[in-house]
Amino acid sequence: GQTLGRLDPTQPLRPQLAQAFARPDSPIWMDASTQRQCQQLEAAVGGPERLAAVTGSRAYERFTGNQIAKVLSEEPEVYRRCERISVVSSFLASLWLGSYSPIDVGDGSGMNLLDIRAKHWWE
Repeated sequence: GQTLGRLDPTQPLRPQLAQAFARPDSPIWMDASTQRQCQQLEAAVGGPERLAAVTGSRAYERFTGNQIAKVLSEEPEVYRRCERISVVSSFLASLWLGSYSPIDVGDGSGMNLLDIRAKHWWE
């Protein structure tokens, strides 16, 4: 969080954020490598219909929650180094704010982590 507050707008972002990330890249929207995590999530909540009723969608491989689960499973040391996980839109807003921006509810519904009716994040 402190890095965001110390960004210098006269300097390039890349060197200022060089130590801010737990891994050098992140999955893109086309990533479909999380089928196992999707199946586990749907089973844990009572099936795809139940997941869709709560989060607005069945589990999709590209959704953030399943990508997080994959990193936790396959790269636990990377997950432990994460102070915060953001989607692109909230990360960009965080750069402008100089502090963490909340994830928009519209983005949250595409993560399989947000109870869209209660506006409550699942852990």
